[in-house]
Amino acid sequence: MTIRRVIGALAALLAAAAVTASAGEGPRALKIGVVDVDKVLREYKKSDDLYKKLGEDFKPLDEALKKKGEMIRAEQRRLADSDRDANSLELFKDRQALDLKVAEFRTEEKKLLLEKNAAKLRAMNEVWGDMLKAVEKYAKDKGLDLVVKQQLRTDDARTDEAFYRNVAAATLLYYGEHLDCTDEVVKALNTAYERGGSAAPAKGGK
Repeated sequence: MTIRRVIGALAALLAAAAVTASAGEGPRALKIGVVDVDKVLREYKKSDDLYKKLGEDFKPLDEALKKKGEMIRAEQRRLADSDRDANSLELFKDRQALDLKVAEFRTEEKKLLLEKNAAKLRAMNEVWGDMLKAVEKYAKDKGLDLVVKQQLRTDDARTDEAFYRNVAAATLLYYGEHLDCTDEVVKALNTAYERGGSAAPAKGGK
């Protein structure tokens, strides 16, 4: 959602709140909450558990690929140090066979990276879904009309590009600390997670 759309949505909600009133009563104040999404994702215990599980599941595949890479590099050194005639047919065949192994290794390496990225994305979507449900429940329990994401910080940007990207993503320039409900959301998430146990991905990140 663009900043213009966010501002438009906020304006519409504020206008609706200003004109909504029951008979004999003034307009009801709009109740807003603010959530620091980065903090929630960092402190939600399930996030760490999921990523640790992914590391454990992919460790055998990583080690096998690493071993294969070491064998290929050893073979490359052996051929480079060979005292055979550089134009010999035998050396030519050995180099062809090695090139094939390197190509197969690159394919396996790329496939493993894609599998890792897919598994990480599933984990991120799972954590994100949990957070949205927790925010929705908190908002309904507290009677909030709107919950917005805290703006990204710009003082930790290390490049101009990062700074402008953070500025473009910012939707809040100021809010009172009493509106921040981040800690309550984190507490609700961790409490529910500890009661329900782990929901880690299956072996291999599938």
